[in-house]
Amino acid sequence: MSLELLGQSDSSGTPVLSGAGLLSLVTTGMYDDPLSIYREYIQNAADAAVKSVSIGTPRVDIALDVVERRIRIRDYGPGMSHKEALECLLPIGRSDKKLGIDRGFRGVGRLAGLAFAKTVSFTTRARGDQSVSRITWYSDRLPEVTSTEAELDQAILDCVEVETLQGSDYPEHFFEVEIADVARHSTEPLLNRDAVRKYIGEVCPVPMSVEFPFAEETEKLFDGIPSPLTLAVMLEGDPTPVERPYSQSIRFSANKDAEFVEFEKLEIPSLDDEQLAAIGWIAHSSYLGAIPKEQRVRGIRARLGNIQIGDETVFDDLFVEERFNRWCVGELHILEPRIVPNSRRDYFQPGPHLRNLENQLGPVLRSVSTRCRRESTTRNRARKTLSSLCHIEDLHALATSGYLTMTDSDALAQEALQELVQLRNTVRDDNLDEAALERLKDAEDNLASFSTPAKQQPFGDLSLQEVAVYQRVFGALAALAPSPGSATDLIDTVFALASMGVKNGSSEEEA
Repeated sequence: MSLELLGQSDSSGTPVLSGAGLLSLVTTGMYDDPLSIYREYIQNAADAAVKSVSIGTPRVDIALDVVERRIRIRDYGPGMSHKEALECLLPIGRSDKKLGIDRGFRGVGRLAGLAFAKTVSFTTRARGDQSVSRITWYSDRLPEVTSTEAELDQAILDCVEVETLQGSDYPEHFFEVEIADVARHSTEPLLNRDAVRKYIGEVCPVPMSVEFPFAEETEKLFDGIPSPLTLAVMLEGDPTPVERPYSQSIRFSANKDAEFVEFEKLEIPSLDDEQLAAIGWIAHSSYLGAIPKEQRVRGIRARLGNIQIGDETVFDDLFVEERFNRWCVGELHILEPRIVPNSRRDYFQPGPHLRNLENQLGPVLRSVSTRCRRESTTRNRARKTLSSLCHIEDLHALATSGYLTMTDSDALAQEALQELVQLRNTVRDDNLDEAALERLKDAEDNLASFSTPAKQQPFGDLSLQEVAVYQRVFGALAALAPSPGSATDLIDTVFALASMGVKNGSSEEEA
């Protein structure tokens, strides 16, 4: 291919395809997670959708071909003319996107697929164009070393093929990325439908699930300011678009959920107070502990242009204890155009506007940490209260079982009464739920009316001498057992076995 294909050139008249040293940005050094290619291409589709005049939610279709190891991502935005395709899709590290406005801006993200596949093709046309343009990049042709910018430009052209196709089988305007011959070590994440769906739902600008109880509140956050763009991302074969992973509650295990109970709005003013630097929300729950990672909702997330920046750990450093960020659910949408993502999109470039955001967000997250700690303390206190209550109930049950001597039974009842008084001194009725409060009052009534059980209560027709032997043995078991509850279980078992032995012995004598 000749350099004259492009109309752009530098001051000397030489066409410019790249900046020196930028070729390495398209390698795996920039993309640790293969799934990040979906973010890059859907991000480009979002920027195209902003320029489109289409009515309704813009759509992106994704097709995964496991057998052929191929991925197709198509949007129905304005597309590109042949001239635009050459000018935009050949240069590396150059972009006409606007910093702080467009989601992408460095001119390298479109080649992300080359880190994980043999070819990346861009097929497109603009409304009214008769032909379709296709530009294909080949990863195995990328030069490893270039000595001058001119050599790099020619080397890039050697890596690319440009075609003009008939348009009868294509939409009137569209842009399609095809990633072909995906490397085998990357097929598991990149062609795994479930992994792709979850990643897109977590990271990309897709709608909030209607199951999320605060879905309407999150939309109302943007009253008076432009709402974040959302796309209808359709995986081929799925009946509905991908949605964000927030649900009705937080699932901790098969039998343990935490309901969302409160919605808190976040507003971070800009450094010069001309506008908001960020707006967001926190969905408070009972803060049962660290949310399982597989739920894909934990952490206060950062979003720019409704695309996630970094991951669940992005604001860890602003928490007094990082672990409490794993207990939280929330998002912060960056509005300040002077807060710019770094090249890896895992955080933001340093500067005064970022420091302002961090300084104002820090106290909010510290208050969340305090709330987490308070909820944890309350739960621990409740667990200790229930544990003490169970111990008191077990003491009373053993004392009234009739298995022990009157002296041992009275001693257990006194022990239970002392523990009950201590418990009453450390807990208030309004700190207990209804069931625990009822149990506590029952324990008080039972111990207030305690009386030593009759000697023969569990022993039936046994003689007094036999009862005395059993009671001494059972008293020893009660003293050695780790708890009154386990003592009762052990005594029940021993007495049942002994009773069976007596019955069997009587039967043999009768025979």
